[in-house]
Amino acid sequence: MGSKHESIVRRLVAKAVRFGADTLEIEYRDGHQEVAILKGGVGFGIARFPSFGVRATSLREELLSLRKRKARVAVKGAEYEIRTRLYESFGETAFEVRLRRI
Repeated sequence: MGSKHESIVRRLVAKAVRFGADTLEIEYRDGHQEVAILKGGVGFGIARFPSFGVRATSLREELLSLRKRKARVAVKGAEYEIRTRLYESFGETAFEVRLRRI
């Protein structure tokens, strides 16, 4: 994930790690991309971006580029493998990002 700007996914992964989460879920709801973190199926929302805004568009593009392949993210000296998958939620594309410390 080496780009000149800081990755939105990397920032969200860092936030999830701070809360001890193992999964990020990104879904469309009421005109926004809502980001939730989960640990063992229980979680809460950590971010909300207007769906047609620059951040939501960038987030979706990043997630689409990460699907079907593993990526690595470093957070405070620890390395995490992330796996992204697409699924459908109420007729909208949603994303699940699994985190695993390596």
